[in-house]
Order: sequence, then structure tokens, then C-alpha cells
Amino acid sequence: MEPYQGGRGTSLRLLQTRLGYVFRDPSLLDRALTHSSYAHESGLPFFNERLEFLGDAVLELVVSEALFQAYPDWDEGRLTQERASVVCGRSLAEWGRLLDLSPTLLLGKGLELQGGREKLSPVADAVEALFGAVYLDGGLDEARRVIGRLLWQRTSPSTLDPKSRLQQQLQAEGKELPLYRVVAEEGPPHERFFVVEVWLERDLLGIGTGRSRKEGEFAAAEKALEVLVQPVASKRES
Repeated sequence: MEPYQGGRGTSLRLLQTRLGYVFRDPSLLDRALTHSSYAHESGLPFFNERLEFLGDAVLELVVSEALFQAYPDWDEGRLTQERASVVCGRSLAEWGRLLDLSPTLLLGKGLELQGGREKLSPVADAVEALFGAVYLDGGLDEARRVIGRLLWQRTSPSTLDPKSRLQQQLQAEGKELPLYRVVAEEGPPHERFFVVEVWLERDLLGIGTGRSRKEGEFAAAEKALEVLVQPVASKRES
């Protein structure tokens, strides 16, 4: 027996396709999309606020981890500022738009008449609830993969530095975060340059050089991106 029936079933299956995750427990998905106004009007014993609370924590952890790994030179203030811009309501609503989440929400009649599907808060809250639901259903690794995939879709690669582009591509593929290693510092003090390797677990993805560690890491990330993109381009040409 199918877990979902009728038109709503089709919408929820399509949502899971866009999300890149299929729920083992479909009730968690239903709960994540159920606004408190709908639950109160329909007499349901559940709605998405508890999942929203959990999803907010999961999102902050995943984004904090990603920023911490990507920017070793940033201080706490800058990391906090960047994280706030990623997890703000407008960013969450944009993810909701990418997922076409609005039509799947269960809203009370009053909120529906007020244009609730177009309001920022119900959509942003449901996105956080979805993250909480994925975490409960599949664990932290799946939540990290789903969030990383959405980060990659939301941000234009042309506006990002090479390290960010590499990190987001790997996260979108469900892989671990890359590790950068300075393997050599060469030249006199006034002309010193750094040789940096970037690794994915046991695989060397690229080597770069620069007049600072940061420049070396960017160069290594560029080389890694060339390696990762090449097979995709070859498949398209064949």
C-alpha cells in the first residue's frame, strides 16, 4: 500500500525528489508540513513546531561545521555573522521556493485566507521542520547531505571563492568535507610561497601554490574542481 494517496500523494513524492531524500517514516514528513493552525482546526494531535525547534539546531550545527572547516582564518564574529545570513528567515524561505514547498503545506482556513502560503514565516518554519524530520528519519549524515545540497542550489557558484565551491559541490554529492594541508613553505621571507594539498579522505584532489596559505588553498581547490568537473563534462560530450 502506498504511504500517500491522491493528488497530495503525488505532491509529496515530488517534494521528496526535489529534497533528494525519501522518508522511511512518512508521518514525519506530514508532521513537518502541518502548521499549528491546521492542527487546531482539524483536531490533530501534532504539528510542526517541535520539528522546527529540532531542525533549527541541526541547521545551525551543519552550517557552523561547514564554515568552520572552510574558513580556518575567520574569527568567531565573522563566522557568526556569516552563519546568521545563511540561516535567516529569508534564506529559509528561498529554500522553500526551490523545493516548491508552499503547495504541500497544511494551513488553517484563516491563515489560508490571509495568504499564508506566500508569507515568509510559515514556509521558513516548515523548511526547518523538514530538516528536523530528515534528522530523525535518517540521522545527521543524511541531514548534512540534504542541507549541503540545498546550499549548493541556492548559491550561484560564480559568486563563491574556490574553497566554498568545492565544499558545496562535495556536500551536494553527500561526501565528506575536504582537508587542506600545507606541505611546503619555500622561498626567502619576502618572497615566500606555500604549497597546499587538498584531500578528500584518502584521495588527493589537487595541489596549489600561493603567496599565502589562503592563496594556496584557493589554488588547490581550483585544481580539485577541475578534476571533479572533468568527468561530468566528458559524459555530456559523449
